Amino acid sequence: MDAIVDGVRLFYLPMGAEGNYPLIVLHGGPGLDHTEMHPWLDPLGDTFRLLYVDLRGHGRSERVDPATLSLGRYAEDVSLLAAALGLSRYAVLGRSYGAFIALAHAVERGDASHYVISSGSASMSRSMREVEDSLARFEPVELREAVTASWAREPRVTTPEEVAEVMEQQMPFHFASVDSDAYRRYTDHEREGRAVYAPEPLAYAATHEYAIEYEDRLGAIARPTLILSGATSSNPRATSRPCATSCGGAYEAVFYFTAPMVSPRTRARCAVQPAMKTGAMATVEAADSLAQKSPSLETKPVM
Repeated sequence: MDAIVDGVRLFYLPMGAEGNYPLIVLHGGPGLDHTEMHPWLDPLGDTFRLLYVDLRGHGRSERVDPATLSLGRYAEDVSLLAAALGLSRYAVLGRSYGAFIALAHAVERGDASHYVISSGSASMSRSMREVEDSLARFEPVELREAVTASWAREPRVTTPEEVAEVMEQQMPFHFASVDSDAYRRYTDHEREGRAVYAPEPLAYAATHEYAIEYEDRLGAIARPTLILSGATSSNPRATSRPCATSCGGAYEAVFYFTAPMVSPRTRARCAVQPAMKTGAMATVEAADSLAQKSPSLETKPVM
């Protein structure tokens, strides 16, 4: 389905009953689309009205000049899309680059009722140091070299096929193990060709600095916020911790059994649903839900 937002056509895919609470889902990137998250979060459709969005200039949404794209622009699109769809209340979930947008929305606009920030950071300068250190330790060497080479290719991609190749090279870095069933299912799904990759925003972002520096503004966030990070993530917990400790009403959940993209289906119900509650109940229910799947979870209110 499409909606016109500030003169630009945005694609969104609704899942779940119309009467369920709306949850706008923002994919990672740049260059990716909603299929990074769909169908993996579909189980949340039992409770929420999922709205998988292709960002402006991405996927099935209208192409734009990538120089006009920014976190603030994407964040404004979220609010305008909600208005176009007649949503009086809604929540936002973002992963990776989508988490940066969710954070920007929480800081700059704050008109969502709840936020879920998965594998994000409030400071790209801090994050990149951590990610580079993580890559330096990444094994085996041949996969590390492939990931490094794929990053170097990003500024030169010109076709969706080239983006697909880059993503395939990078994917092992985002999973706890390439031998896992989750990795096989995810990569098999990608090879089906459902994704519509956008080379322009990826190449542009790769040649310009990411303007993601929100640490000094986190105190402005007053909405209930759930921070998700993986203990073995390529985006280490050290980068998400400042966000968690500074956001008002934030809860942090650290997963020890998965990297950020290992199995969103597994953690969808147990992590996102408690984010729609406030106070100690969020901690209790998140821990209880995940205890049935893995004992290796740290979930606690951030003081």
